[in-house]
Formats: sequence, structure tokens, C-alpha cells
Amino acid sequence: MASSYSPSLKIQLMANGEDSGTWGTITNTNWNLMEQAVTGVDTIVMANANYTLTNLNGVSDEARNIVIIATGTTGGDGKQIIAPLVPKFYIVYNNTSDGYAVNIGASTGSVITIPNGVTAQVYCDGSTGFYSAQTGSAGNFVVNGTLTATGIADAGSLSAGSLAVSGATTLSGVSKAPTVSSSDNSTNIATTAFVQSKVGTLGTMSTQNANNVNITGGSITGSYGLTAANATNAVNATNATNATNATNATTASNANAFQGKTKLGLGITGEQWNNVTGSRSFNQTYTNGYSYPIMVSASTNYMGGSQQLLGYVNGMLVNFWKWQFNGAGAVGGVSMIVPPGASYSCNTDGGVGVQNWVELY
Repeated sequence: MASSYSPSLKIQLMANGEDSGTWGTITNTNWNLMEQAVTGVDTIVMANANYTLTNLNGVSDEARNIVIIATGTTGGDGKQIIAPLVPKFYIVYNNTSDGYAVNIGASTGSVITIPNGVTAQVYCDGSTGFYSAQTGSAGNFVVNGTLTATGIADAGSLSAGSLAVSGATTLSGVSKAPTVSSSDNSTNIATTAFVQSKVGTLGTMSTQNANNVNITGGSITGSYGLTAANATNAVNATNATNATNATNATTASNANAFQGKTKLGLGITGEQWNNVTGSRSFNQTYTNGYSYPIMVSASTNYMGGSQQLLGYVNGMLVNFWKWQFNGAGAVGGVSMIVPPGASYSCNTDGGVGVQNWVELY
């Protein structure tokens, strides 16, 4: 019976009674071939085409080596290292010089693509083709150098000391990150805590200090402690509390004087005329005790002579009426606006007393 060869490593299998006197030589050859299968490193040179590994019975060949280093040029993606379709494990390094990926597989069946510069572990199942020999880790996996991945799908927890992602990243779960200081405006990931901190620094309108704030819509409601230092464009401030229709409040440097007041005086906010004839006298000084301006109107009868009625506010003559007797009696009067806190009086050098005295407050 003649010798045969093993299907994967092509080791000579000697038949009983054969090779008398040469068993030592054949056995040594077999052990050398076994060593090549376990430790062999073979460098092949590609030349812009597929490369078929030599596969020989009982002698050294390329397909038996465990490590295949591909050099040379491929001329483009898709070039293949063709290996036998037998059960076998390989470590393949794509060290070609033109930057393209290479495939490894048999002449039929599935192949494995190895990017340029990558070392991959692959195996052949002996029937359907080649497959990756490293698709997962049973325990912890530590990368001491640079990790480059064309796609990452992490079903568990991914912990990295420094992770650089150059492409778009989609996070499907609830992700967490350290919260930087709210004063840090560099390109950091914004967490919910960071956003809340930044929003919190805006405060309320009562604590803002800004110039040229434009409100393009809506309305202002609530209580306003506004100081319009130079409200040159405060047009149609219809919602300015206690300053109804304060349109065109140019240079309203102390517009907050209106705050807290419910009446503006002079009939603007419902003031009415009141007859105070019985409590007023000529040549007496009175004071406007209201927080808004009032209006005063007084009149008297004149029966003869050259007489007059004079209206004063804070000692200043603001209105008067003078009558020259012509043989008949006459009635004359004065009116004046009195600011808040100001003194006022109606003085006469004749007449018959107060005919009528009314005040608008």
C-alpha cells in the first residue's frame, strides 16, 4: 500500500511495510513541515493581481505557513490571496504599499477582507470558505495603542480613557459625561447639568443689565421695577404698570417715578372737580398734599374801584385777573395747576370774598 498525504498540511502518511530504511528521513521531513505549519512566516509579493499560495505534498510550500505577509502592490481593492479550501488557521498581514485592502480565501466560497496595514486572524472551515477568527472577547479587552474602528456597536458599557471619534456618532441609550464649568466655552459635550447651569445664570428680568434689548413680540406682564435710563424707543408701552399708554417716552430718565402710583392727576386717571368754596379764603396759602398735580379755579365779585385777583404757586405769579370799575359789578377768576407738594394761594386787594372755589383732584 502506497503512502498518502494529510489533507490540510500535506504531511506524508507512510503505509505499513513501506519506506524501509528511509523512515528516519521521512519522519524528520514531516516534523519540519509541522514546524512550518506552527511557526512558519512567509512573505509573498503581489503584483497587481491575485496571488495563489503554493500547496505541495510532503515538501515546504507557502500555504502551510501560519503567518502570511502580503507585500508588493495590489492595483486596487478586491485582489485576493488564494489558499486551499482545507481546514487551516492563518495570521495575515496586509503590508502592500499602495494602500488597498486584500482578500484571503479559496477559489470558491466566502472570503475575508483585510484593510491595508491590518493584521487579521482567519480560518478556513474546509467546505464553505474563510471566516474571521476574532469577532469577540470572552472577558475584558484592553487596547494599549490606538483603536481604529470603522463601526462600533456596543451592547454593554464602553469605558475609554481617551476616545477620539472622527465620524458621526449615534448614541441610542442614555449617555453620561462629566459636567464642565459653566464658564467653560470650549468644545465640550454639553450635559443636562451643564445646560441647566448655563440657563440658571440668566436669572430673571429683575437682575438683568443689558443695552439695546429689542422685544419683537408678546407682552410684558407682572410687576415691573424698571428704570428706563434713556428709553428713547419706549413706544407704545401699553403694559408699563401705572404708566398707561406711555408712548414715545423719550429720555424717560426717571420713568420709575410712576411705579406704585395709582393716580396721575388732572383727570387722567379719574380725578373729579370738587367744590371747596367753604374751606378756602383769599390771601391764604394752601399746600397740594396729593402725590399728583391738581388744578385750582377760584372767582370773586367786584363792585367798584380798580381791583385784581392773583394766583400764586410756590410764590410765583402764574395767573391773574384785573378789573377796572366802570359803574357796574363784575365777576372774575383765575385757574392754575399745582404740582405735588407745592403751595398755592389766590390773593386779592378787594372784592366781596370767594364767589366760587373748585379743585380737580
